[in-house]
Amino acid sequence: MVLSRALIAARRVRAALRPVASKPTLDPSHLIELRVTEIIAGLIDRASAARDVKDYHGAALLFVEALRLQPSHFGVAVQCGHMFKEAGELARAETYYLTALQLQPDDADLSLQLGHFYKIAGRMDKAEAAYRRAVELVPGWADPLSELATLGARTRAPEALSEDLDLDIDSLAPELFPRRPDELRRTYVDAISIRRLGARRERSRWGLANTLRGIESIRGYCIASEPIDRLTIAFNGRVVHSGPLEAHALEGGQAAQQKYVFNVWLDFSGFDSGPCQVEFTFLGAEASPRVHREYVVIAPTLSEAEFPECDGVVTLPPGAEGDLEALINARPSKVRPATGALFAVPPSNVLVMRTDQLGDMVTSIPAVRRLRELLPQARIVGLLTSGNAEFAATLDIFDEIIVADFPDDPLERRRTMRPQVQAALRNRLAAFKFDIAIDLAESAVSRPLLLLSGAPFLYGFYDRDWPWLTGGFEASTHDRKNSLEVAAQSTKVRGLIERLGSTLQSRAEVIRRPELTHAVLQPYGVGEGDRYAVFHTGARIAFSRWPYYLDLAELVLERTGLKVIVITDDPTLQQRLPAALGASDRFRLLDRRLAFDDFDALLSFCAVFVGNDSGPKHLAALRGSPVVSIHSARINWNEWGQELTGSIISRKVPCAGCAIFHDEDECGKGFACITRITPAEVFDAVARWL
Repeated sequence: MVLSRALIAARRVRAALRPVASKPTLDPSHLIELRVTEIIAGLIDRASAARDVKDYHGAALLFVEALRLQPSHFGVAVQCGHMFKEAGELARAETYYLTALQLQPDDADLSLQLGHFYKIAGRMDKAEAAYRRAVELVPGWADPLSELATLGARTRAPEALSEDLDLDIDSLAPELFPRRPDELRRTYVDAISIRRLGARRERSRWGLANTLRGIESIRGYCIASEPIDRLTIAFNGRVVHSGPLEAHALEGGQAAQQKYVFNVWLDFSGFDSGPCQVEFTFLGAEASPRVHREYVVIAPTLSEAEFPECDGVVTLPPGAEGDLEALINARPSKVRPATGALFAVPPSNVLVMRTDQLGDMVTSIPAVRRLRELLPQARIVGLLTSGNAEFAATLDIFDEIIVADFPDDPLERRRTMRPQVQAALRNRLAAFKFDIAIDLAESAVSRPLLLLSGAPFLYGFYDRDWPWLTGGFEASTHDRKNSLEVAAQSTKVRGLIERLGSTLQSRAEVIRRPELTHAVLQPYGVGEGDRYAVFHTGARIAFSRWPYYLDLAELVLERTGLKVIVITDDPTLQQRLPAALGASDRFRLLDRRLAFDDFDALLSFCAVFVGNDSGPKHLAALRGSPVVSIHSARINWNEWGQELTGSIISRKVPCAGCAIFHDEDECGKGFACITRITPAEVFDAVARWL
């Protein structure tokens, strides 16, 4: 149907040109070329829209028609390959990738994409050849070099293992073999990388784009072989920042190469809403300016009062003046109760969407009944279609049914809804004040309807494909031969609801060990009846460690009658002990590995435990001890904070959620999200549990 519509449009163009073809002042071939160009642009726009809603097959067919009208269009040929690859039609994808390769055989990015394609297709020899071609075209390019290293780990025999062993490599996991030293060597290319430009991509009238709201962090780095002194950031030509960068040496990089890091906090609350071009200019006395441009949208500021649980939403009181960074760092840390259920109050108004066919509704019955069990007091409204509404009314599972005008368009090959119909539906749904809206369809076609619900929590399959969803679920089984689904559709839909149910109420519980007794603590200076605090200074991620445990110990000894036991894996801590701590008979420093039972007992019987985001704080909470955890904002406190008991301390900063794991040099703010938490704030949290 897509092809026929394009052909009909082309015929109409030709027909429209016939009356003017005889006029000597007009060139009909030129007019035809212009009209065909318009048709191609329209096809590309429609294909891009289909791609944005994950209709990859439909997008592929539209790109194919555009390529038929303009066979020399390299970009469209590449998009044909991409879309057929995403749709799972690998043979057709290869055809169009090779067509693109004929058009531009020296395009390095296409070689990289071919490598990715052949890797997905399991054709590792061709993947390796494509990656090597990319490196040949752009020497030192990190992306294909990294892929080649990974392919090498997958395909070579494990040299580290004894050559005398008769190993069946096919029965092992080559991806896990240790790599050779030469494969571990990292290479760097001079490049600009923008790691954060707005917390997320959002939908708006200007499309899906990185969106800046209020106080935001703009973070990234520039790798350069010539010294870089300064970065300027301009929005639509208006310079909003000019300042120095942090320089870091690159392990394994060229001698002259450095990594210049920036993390700039800016306030966009005074900017007009709308699209902007952001221009980053890196300047050096001896280097040519390096310029990078991005497209963003500026939107209204979010209210911190509306998002109290989100560390990344930061607002300052009206009239606050002074340096923005200093104002944010001067704010108090946040102390919250231990995490539990996602919803403080069970949802009372729920929208359930099943906007497709009769069979889809039949397979959803177990899921909706399970939702009834999970939320027995909730009002559940079904948003259905005329194809399944009458059947659903016989089931007594919805309190109310709304029939959506959401027809399946044979020309579009998907369901569509006109703007006026959407506005009417949105207004009707608003009256319900839904807490949650759920799309039970695994197919993507109805997912955007959730946006009309007005619910603050939007839920459906494959949330990572829909950045505006609040939550989601993904679980698939595969036929080992054809890779298609083998689990019944009803089990997948029920799984979606079971996943929601697990967020409604925490199943965590205190588990004690009755065989452990207080007597095991005597070697550690803790007698029967002694009350003590345990501080654990370690964490797997070094920059997630709070640096002030000794200061906290002094406060606790001074202001309480507790004994203090500090457990550490830092061999230098003993030498840094203040004299008052070293002389106190109420203080012990344990800098050796303890027997697990002893460690478990120390955590189980303590009056309070203080630690970083690490395993011991979770164990202490499991044993029922009051826990004060000090949480870096690199990941969300409500995901990895302890459950059951205690308090969680974190800081609100614009760059919260950076998820920095290995590359600690990329922070640019000295990990202010944890180093700015003061000993006095932690002591106040501890005192609440004594």
